[in-house]
Amino acid sequence: MRHLIYALLLLQLSFAAAAADNATELQNLYNALNMLNQQQQAIYQQFQMVQELRRGSAPRLYGTPMRPQLIGKITNYDEEIEAQKNAVLRGEYLYQQADQLLAKYSEIEELKKPLQLRIYDLSLNK
Repeated sequence: MRHLIYALLLLQLSFAAAAADNATELQNLYNALNMLNQQQQAIYQQFQMVQELRRGSAPRLYGTPMRPQLIGKITNYDEEIEAQKNAVLRGEYLYQQADQLLAKYSEIEELKKPLQLRIYDLSLNK
């Protein structure tokens, strides 16, 4: 009888220790998930800024025709063509940057999935 009581006490203590371990693991998982969420939020904000830069430069990308200057300095054809080429290059750079930010965002989303699954499993086993 005494051995049965000791066995039950040991079993109860092991359950309590497992619950404490689960709580610690759960807290660590939430911390890691929060960190990844913050990284994603920063990347999303960068993406929004790049998108705004792209929108702001879009009209210049697709060739505004050279207009004759009626008053003031007459624009140089070579300078105008160079400016248009630079605008196109900048647009391509911004497109690549936005694409890279989206890839990073997706990569973090994939890193979050196993954490979320483990949190779900631990939550069910409470």
